[in-house]
Amino acid sequence: MRRLLVLFFLVIFSAACRFGTEPKGVIPEGKMVDVLTDMHLVDGFTSGSVDTAKIVELYKTVYNNHEIDSLTFRKSLEYYSKDPARLQNIYGKVTEKLQTLQKAEQKKAEKKLKEQQKREKKTADSLKRIEKLRIDSIKRDSVKKETARKALLRKDSLKRDSIRKAKLERLKLKKK
Repeated sequence: MRRLLVLFFLVIFSAACRFGTEPKGVIPEGKMVDVLTDMHLVDGFTSGSVDTAKIVELYKTVYNNHEIDSLTFRKSLEYYSKDPARLQNIYGKVTEKLQTLQKAEQKKAEKKLKEQQKREKKTADSLKRIEKLRIDSIKRDSVKKETARKALLRKDSLKRDSIRKAKLERLKLKKK
């Protein structure tokens, strides 16, 4: 009889404890990781903001996306806080997710920066090309001007020479 009574109490106590399962109204561990990740993203986003209406709206968005309310979140957080090892495991997963998101954002930013640098390089190359064309045009114009000046000087020198020759011939004719 004693054995039966001891066995009866053991069954009652073990059924009452239900160790390892969440009570009703507590967010499951996997979903809690997602909720906490989103909550920390909102915390980071609103850390410098003073617009409380916007902050409240962002938290409501998180609750709506995960189909929970603030009371369920609070109850779940209190439940997991009673088991520090489990809460530490949850936060380890949250940290991993946040780091993954951060790396993805860094890659996006690096890609965007590279694209911007390419655009700037193309613009700089285009500007260099335009400047080179402008300089070449100026050189061509200056070469044309120099050629025209030399031709004019040649013409002038030919005129001067012909005038000199004419003067010399007149002088020779006068002397004769």
